[in-house]
Amino acid sequence: MLLSIIVPAFNEENNIKKLIEKLLKLNLSNVDFKKEIIVINDGSTDKTGSIIEQYNEIIKLHQKNYGKGRAVQNGIKIAKGDFVLIQDGDLEYDPNDIITMCKKLRKDKNKSVYGSRYLPLKYNIFPRINKDQSILPYLANIVFVIMFLIIYQKIITDPLTGYKLYPIDFFKKFEIFSNGFEADHEITAKLIKNNYVIEEVIVSYNPRTVQEGKKINFFDALKAIKTIIKYRF
Repeated sequence: MLLSIIVPAFNEENNIKKLIEKLLKLNLSNVDFKKEIIVINDGSTDKTGSIIEQYNEIIKLHQKNYGKGRAVQNGIKIAKGDFVLIQDGDLEYDPNDIITMCKKLRKDKNKSVYGSRYLPLKYNIFPRINKDQSILPYLANIVFVIMFLIIYQKIITDPLTGYKLYPIDFFKKFEIFSNGFEADHEITAKLIKNNYVIEEVIVSYNPRTVQEGKKINFFDALKAIKTIIKYRF
Protein backbone atom coordinates (compact mmCIF):
# COMPACT_ATOMS: atom_id res chain seq x y z
CA MET A 1 0.00 0.00 0.00
CA LEU A 2 0.98 3.62 -0.36
CA LEU A 3 1.49 5.97 2.58
CA SER A 4 1.26 9.71 1.93
CA ILE A 5 3.41 11.58 4.44
CA ILE A 6 2.11 15.13 4.67
CA VAL A 7 4.44 17.75 6.15
CA PRO A 8 2.95 21.17 6.96
CA ALA A 9 5.82 23.59 7.51
CA PHE A 10 5.92 27.22 8.63
CA ASN A 11 9.30 28.91 9.18
CA GLU A 12 11.20 25.66 9.68
CA GLU A 13 14.45 26.55 7.92
CA ASN A 14 16.47 25.08 10.80
CA ASN A 15 14.74 21.70 10.70
CA ILE A 16 13.08 21.03 7.36
CA LYS A 17 16.20 19.83 5.52
CA LYS A 18 17.07 17.29 8.22
CA LEU A 19 13.48 16.12 8.34
CA ILE A 20 13.20 15.62 4.58
CA GLU A 21 16.47 13.69 4.54
CA LYS A 22 15.19 11.38 7.28
CA LEU A 23 11.89 10.82 5.48
CA LEU A 24 13.64 10.05 2.20
CA LYS A 25 15.79 7.42 3.93
CA LEU A 26 12.79 5.83 5.65
CA ASN A 27 12.30 2.27 4.39
CA LEU A 28 8.75 0.95 4.72
CA SER A 29 9.15 -2.13 2.53
CA ASN A 30 9.26 -4.47 5.54
CA VAL A 31 5.75 -3.36 6.50
CA ASP A 32 4.46 -3.62 2.92
CA PHE A 33 4.24 0.11 2.28
CA LYS A 34 5.61 2.52 -0.25
CA LYS A 35 5.69 6.25 0.50
CA GLU A 36 5.18 9.64 -1.06
CA ILE A 37 6.25 12.82 0.71
CA ILE A 38 4.17 15.97 0.36
CA VAL A 39 5.60 19.15 1.92
CA ILE A 40 3.34 22.19 2.23
CA ASN A 41 5.04 25.54 2.78
CA ASP A 42 2.47 27.45 4.84
CA GLY A 43 3.50 30.96 3.83
CA SER A 44 6.94 30.83 5.45
CA THR A 45 8.89 34.07 5.61
CA ASP A 46 12.27 32.38 6.06
CA LYS A 47 14.13 29.97 3.75
CA THR A 48 11.73 27.03 4.19
CA GLY A 49 10.27 27.43 0.70
CA SER A 50 13.63 27.58 -1.07
CA ILE A 51 14.94 24.58 0.88
CA ILE A 52 12.08 22.28 -0.08
CA GLU A 53 12.46 23.34 -3.72
CA GLN A 54 15.88 21.68 -3.72
CA TYR A 55 14.27 18.22 -3.56
CA ASN A 56 12.89 16.63 -6.71
CA GLU A 57 11.93 13.45 -4.83
CA ILE A 58 9.10 15.15 -2.94
CA ILE A 59 5.83 16.81 -3.87
CA LYS A 60 5.80 20.52 -3.00
CA LEU A 61 2.98 22.95 -2.36
CA HIS A 62 3.19 26.63 -1.46
CA GLN A 63 0.28 28.46 0.12
CA LYS A 64 -0.41 31.63 2.08
CA ASN A 65 -0.17 31.37 5.86
CA TYR A 66 -3.59 29.80 6.41
CA GLY A 67 -2.50 27.49 9.24
CA LYS A 68 -1.61 23.85 9.82
CA GLY A 69 -5.15 22.56 9.32
CA ARG A 70 -5.52 24.10 5.88
CA ALA A 71 -2.03 22.96 4.89
CA VAL A 72 -2.90 19.38 5.83
CA GLN A 73 -6.19 19.54 3.92
CA ASN A 74 -4.47 20.85 0.81
CA GLY A 75 -1.93 18.06 1.04
CA ILE A 76 -4.66 15.45 1.38
CA LYS A 77 -6.36 16.76 -1.76
CA ILE A 78 -3.41 15.66 -3.89
CA ALA A 79 -2.38 12.61 -1.86
CA LYS A 80 -2.54 9.29 -3.68
CA GLY A 81 -1.97 7.05 -0.67
CA ASP A 82 -4.24 4.53 0.99
CA PHE A 83 -3.32 6.19 4.27
CA VAL A 84 -2.00 9.62 5.22
CA LEU A 85 0.36 10.46 8.05
CA ILE A 86 0.81 13.98 9.37
CA GLN A 87 4.44 14.81 10.11
CA ASP A 88 5.12 18.19 11.74
CA GLY A 89 7.87 20.20 10.10
CA ASP A 90 10.14 20.09 13.15
CA LEU A 91 12.11 17.21 14.63
CA GLU A 92 10.08 16.56 17.78
CA TYR A 93 9.03 13.17 16.41
CA ASP A 94 11.29 10.47 15.00
CA PRO A 95 10.31 9.26 11.49
CA ASN A 96 11.51 5.77 12.39
CA ASP A 97 8.40 5.44 14.55
CA ILE A 98 6.32 5.55 11.35
CA ILE A 99 7.32 1.92 10.79
CA THR A 100 5.76 0.90 14.12
CA MET A 101 2.60 2.81 13.28
CA CYS A 102 2.29 1.11 9.89
CA LYS A 103 2.68 -2.30 11.53
CA LYS A 104 -0.36 -1.56 13.64
CA LEU A 105 -2.60 -1.05 10.62
CA ARG A 106 -2.68 -4.59 9.24
CA LYS A 107 -4.27 -3.21 6.07
CA ASP A 108 -7.40 -2.18 7.97
CA LYS A 109 -8.76 0.80 6.05
CA ASN A 110 -11.14 1.76 8.86
CA LYS A 111 -8.36 2.17 11.40
CA SER A 112 -6.33 5.19 12.49
CA VAL A 113 -3.11 4.96 14.47
CA TYR A 114 -1.97 7.66 16.89
CA GLY A 115 1.57 7.85 18.21
CA SER A 116 1.36 8.30 21.99
CA ARG A 117 4.05 9.87 24.14
CA TYR A 118 2.38 8.61 27.31
CA LEU A 119 1.84 4.88 26.85
CA PRO A 120 1.79 2.57 28.69
CA LEU A 121 -0.67 3.81 31.27
CA LYS A 122 -0.01 1.08 33.84
CA TYR A 123 -0.76 2.52 37.28
CA ASN A 124 0.12 6.10 36.38
CA ILE A 125 -2.84 7.50 34.47
CA PHE A 126 -0.95 10.57 33.32
CA PRO A 127 2.73 9.63 33.16
CA ARG A 128 5.11 12.42 32.24
CA ILE A 129 7.50 10.35 30.16
CA ASN A 130 9.71 13.17 28.91
CA LYS A 131 10.79 15.55 31.67
CA ASP A 132 11.96 18.10 29.08
CA GLN A 133 8.39 18.78 28.04
CA SER A 134 7.13 22.04 29.53
CA ILE A 135 4.38 21.74 32.11
CA LEU A 136 1.65 23.66 30.25
CA PRO A 137 1.45 21.36 27.17
CA TYR A 138 1.57 18.38 29.52
CA LEU A 139 -1.35 19.72 31.58
CA ALA A 140 -3.27 20.65 28.42
CA ASN A 141 -3.00 17.08 27.23
CA ILE A 142 -4.52 15.86 30.50
CA VAL A 143 -7.43 18.24 30.01
CA PHE A 144 -8.05 16.89 26.51
CA VAL A 145 -7.80 13.27 27.68
CA ILE A 146 -10.52 13.96 30.23
CA MET A 147 -12.65 15.82 27.69
CA PHE A 148 -12.59 12.97 25.16
CA LEU A 149 -13.34 10.48 27.93
CA ILE A 150 -16.34 12.42 29.26
CA ILE A 151 -17.75 13.79 26.00
CA TYR A 152 -16.97 10.93 23.59
CA GLN A 153 -16.49 8.00 26.02
CA LYS A 154 -13.15 7.31 24.37
CA ILE A 155 -9.76 6.98 26.04
CA ILE A 156 -7.00 8.57 23.99
CA THR A 157 -3.82 8.94 26.03
CA ASP A 158 -2.28 11.60 23.80
CA PRO A 159 -4.80 13.75 21.88
CA LEU A 160 -2.08 16.37 21.30
CA THR A 161 0.33 14.00 19.62
CA GLY A 162 1.87 15.28 16.42
CA TYR A 163 1.89 11.78 14.93
CA LYS A 164 -1.46 10.69 13.52
CA LEU A 165 -2.06 8.21 10.70
CA TYR A 166 -5.45 8.20 8.97
CA PRO A 167 -7.20 6.18 6.22
CA ILE A 168 -7.57 8.47 3.25
CA ASP A 169 -11.12 7.23 2.64
CA PHE A 170 -12.15 9.13 5.77
CA PHE A 171 -11.35 12.45 4.09
CA LYS A 172 -13.32 11.48 1.02
CA LYS A 173 -16.40 11.05 3.20
CA PHE A 174 -16.05 13.89 5.69
CA GLU A 175 -15.05 17.50 5.19
CA ILE A 176 -12.73 19.17 7.71
CA PHE A 177 -13.47 22.84 8.36
CA SER A 178 -10.80 23.90 10.88
CA ASN A 179 -7.74 25.76 9.60
CA GLY A 180 -5.41 25.77 12.62
CA PHE A 181 -4.02 23.25 15.10
CA GLU A 182 -7.58 22.52 16.22
CA ALA A 183 -8.13 20.59 12.98
CA ASP A 184 -6.52 17.58 14.67
CA HIS A 185 -9.32 17.52 17.23
CA GLU A 186 -12.04 17.96 14.63
CA ILE A 187 -10.66 14.91 12.83
CA THR A 188 -10.45 12.89 16.05
CA ALA A 189 -14.02 13.81 16.98
CA LYS A 190 -15.36 12.79 13.58
CA LEU A 191 -13.39 9.54 13.59
CA ILE A 192 -14.95 8.56 16.91
CA LYS A 193 -18.46 9.64 15.98
CA ASN A 194 -18.30 7.63 12.75
CA ASN A 195 -17.00 4.44 14.39
CA TYR A 196 -13.44 4.47 13.08
CA VAL A 197 -11.00 2.54 15.25
CA ILE A 198 -8.21 4.60 16.85
CA GLU A 199 -5.27 2.63 18.19
CA GLU A 200 -2.19 4.03 19.88
CA VAL A 201 1.46 3.00 19.82
CA ILE A 202 4.39 4.34 21.79
CA VAL A 203 6.53 6.94 20.01
CA SER A 204 9.60 8.87 21.08
CA TYR A 205 9.47 12.61 21.63
CA ASN A 206 12.07 15.37 21.64
CA PRO A 207 10.24 18.53 22.77
CA ARG A 208 11.40 21.96 21.72
CA THR A 209 10.86 25.34 23.35
CA VAL A 210 9.19 28.49 22.05
CA GLN A 211 12.67 29.92 21.54
CA GLU A 212 13.47 26.94 19.34
CA GLY A 213 10.35 27.47 17.24
CA LYS A 214 7.45 25.90 19.16
CA LYS A 215 4.31 27.55 17.74
CA ILE A 216 1.27 26.21 19.56
CA ASN A 217 0.05 28.54 22.34
CA PHE A 218 -2.69 29.20 24.90
CA PHE A 219 -5.15 30.50 22.31
CA ASP A 220 -4.69 27.33 20.26
CA ALA A 221 -5.69 25.38 23.38
CA LEU A 222 -8.88 27.43 23.71
CA LYS A 223 -9.74 26.78 20.06
CA ALA A 224 -9.12 23.07 20.64
CA ILE A 225 -11.50 22.97 23.62
CA LYS A 226 -14.19 24.73 21.59
CA THR A 227 -13.67 22.31 18.68
CA ILE A 228 -13.88 19.18 20.85
CA ILE A 229 -17.22 20.35 22.26
CA LYS A 230 -18.57 21.67 18.95
CA TYR A 231 -18.22 18.46 16.97
CA ARG A 232 -19.82 16.30 19.62
CA PHE A 233 -23.25 17.86 19.17
